[in-house]
Amino acid sequence: MAISIHVEVPFCAFRPYFSREYQDTYPVPPPSAVYGMLLSLVGVQREHKGLHRGAAIALAVDKLPQQATVLRKLRRGKTLQETRPDYQDLLIDLNLWVWLRRGRESGSPTLAEKVLEAISNPTSITRFGGLSLGESSYLVNIIERSEPPDQDGIFLQPDTKGFYSMPVWVDHEDAMKTRSMRFALVPRPLQSGAEGCWVEIP
Repeated sequence: MAISIHVEVPFCAFRPYFSREYQDTYPVPPPSAVYGMLLSLVGVQREHKGLHRGAAIALAVDKLPQQATVLRKLRRGKTLQETRPDYQDLLIDLNLWVWLRRGRESGSPTLAEKVLEAISNPTSITRFGGLSLGESSYLVNIIERSEPPDQDGIFLQPDTKGFYSMPVWVDHEDAMKTRSMRFALVPRPLQSGAEGCWVEIP
């Protein structure tokens, strides 16, 4: 069984791996960032993020978010002293739809079941801090179980010839184990569902 979730984030950014001086952003969040947000929602800590490997997610936005460019202090090394101001692109008013199902995920309860429990009964979850999509400052404003509206949207669809290469799994200890896929942005009605857009967390 697949569930659909509505997420609103006032501002956020998702830096492509190959970005250098200028901090640009993908136009939509990559699957790895959404998976991390869902794990945070249900109280799974980073060191246990492999717990729900095999979960399948699909993503769409109602429209591509507007972008703004800001000047902020960015770290350029491992110490606080290695920082300097630079430009960064931000997405404004992200309106995201997430479909979630078991996929080849083993174990029970599944991530989808935990997400439903966290949304319907948040006091049952032990977690720390605000819920973010990406960096800790990109706080989620709304997350709710909801069916998508009867309107057009833009889906993130796996496509071997797609323009965007996005991470579906990020390994923070060994970058060689990070996994990416190619995607295209495909317009179609949101109520058409996630068929053809599922991605399993590897």
